[in-house]
Amino acid sequence: MAENTVNEATRSLIESLRESNQAIMESTVAAQERNVKFAQSVVENGVEVLKSHVESTRSLMQEVTPKQREVFQTLANGAVAAQERNIQFAQSVLENGIEVLKSHAESTRSLTHTLLEQSQKQREAFQTLAQESSESYRDWFSAPFTYFQQAFEVTENLTRQGVEGFQKLAQQVRENGQKATA
Repeated sequence: MAENTVNEATRSLIESLRESNQAIMESTVAAQERNVKFAQSVVENGVEVLKSHVESTRSLMQEVTPKQREVFQTLANGAVAAQERNIQFAQSVLENGIEVLKSHAESTRSLTHTLLEQSQKQREAFQTLAQESSESYRDWFSAPFTYFQQAFEVTENLTRQGVEGFQKLAQQVRENGQKATA
């Protein structure tokens, strides 16, 4: 009877560890996919801004010779338009960055929840094993899970603070960009 209980607890523990590792792997892959999409977006937007600058410069170069006044006006208009595109690009990068961070925060919350559930299953399996072996091992086995739970809480709080800080920065950039174009 005791041997069956130990075997079941061991199987439960192994399954719980497998599920925890699976959740970590899935979360990591999802985060990496979001990072790649964000990087692609930044590069694509950057290329578009650069193309726009090239076209504007070509257009300006063709208009240099006709009349000086028109040239200066065209140069001024081109510079203002380039600045507006730069601001739009910067805002796009910041907004996409915030979305990626929010996604990471949600993913971290979900992973933390899954790991806490698995931690509880593992704790129960360890407690069953400890009851069969001796009461003195119970505290020893559950200590790492308490540590991991605290570590996940700290990680979640840090992620939340990072997202809030990034949002404040994005707001400041937007306000400065609007002031610069006004």
